[in-house]
Amino acid sequence: MKKFVLAAFAASAILAACEEQGPAEEAGEAIDEALGTEEQSPAEEAWDDTTDAAGDAWDATTDAAEDAADQVEEWAEDAEEAWEEATEESPEDGAPE
Repeated sequence: MKKFVLAAFAASAILAACEEQGPAEEAGEAIDEALGTEEQSPAEEAWDDTTDAAGDAWDATTDAAEDAADQVEEWAEDAEEAWEEATEESPEDGAPE
């Protein structure tokens, strides 16, 4: 188990280090931008597609949750109105008519 934890820690440290750009990579990107030759790798395109899809899914989920909340609120208002109507029509002792 200790080896697994150490391996996971090492892998996460390596991945974190890979995300930081060095001066050579930054210079290369600046040249690509100046020449208009910047292209995304298939992995970058896949990442962008995945993050876009995740954002779309989040938006759809949020919209659905808001719609559900609105519907529940409407049902609660209907139930309250029905309760008020039912209690207005019943006699004071609560016995059915």
